[in-house]
Amino acid sequence: MQVYIPMHFANDYDTELGRELWKTLNNDVVVAKMETASDLDQPALKPVEDILLAQFDEQVLDPRTKQMIGHMVRQVMESRGYEHVTTDVRLNSVPFYKASRYRKAGRDSLYLFHSSKDRREIALTDTRDGKKLPAAPDGANWKFVNVLTSPIKANIGYGFRLADAVTEVEKSGFYRHRVERIMRPANQSPN
Repeated sequence: MQVYIPMHFANDYDTELGRELWKTLNNDVVVAKMETASDLDQPALKPVEDILLAQFDEQVLDPRTKQMIGHMVRQVMESRGYEHVTTDVRLNSVPFYKASRYRKAGRDSLYLFHSSKDRREIALTDTRDGKKLPAAPDGANWKFVNVLTSPIKANIGYGFRLADAVTEVEKSGFYRHRVERIMRPANQSPN
């Protein structure tokens, strides 16, 4: 287990609770859950909320303690080759209302948008503001969906290779794609 660098949480860490939180967040099972959540573009803390509540009860409800937990998680994730992507991702949960998202360093990442008139018409770009996107079809608007970093989600969920999209974005600023239906509607007969 690496050494925690508490910085402005030195007094909080120098308690039994602080040391036990660090130990728990470095537990192999907890780390695996945080890495899996991160690989699925979810906040690292999302799958470990219940573990923390079960082990530490209401102690993790304290705002300062929650801040320290977030600080600890960042060091755990960065020590395992993940980089901080964004803060304040809503969880709307207990004990964490918001948390940070991480991704494996060097992993491709694009911002995914869909048409306001046809959700199967998507576009990707390398900026959250979508300024590099072409006009949406049929007078629609592009609506931000999420950050896409998973090659598996891109391939299976949307039907394209993430690496190809990244190459196209580097070349022209955006990548457009139409998501084809995997299955036909139930009321449609095969011909």
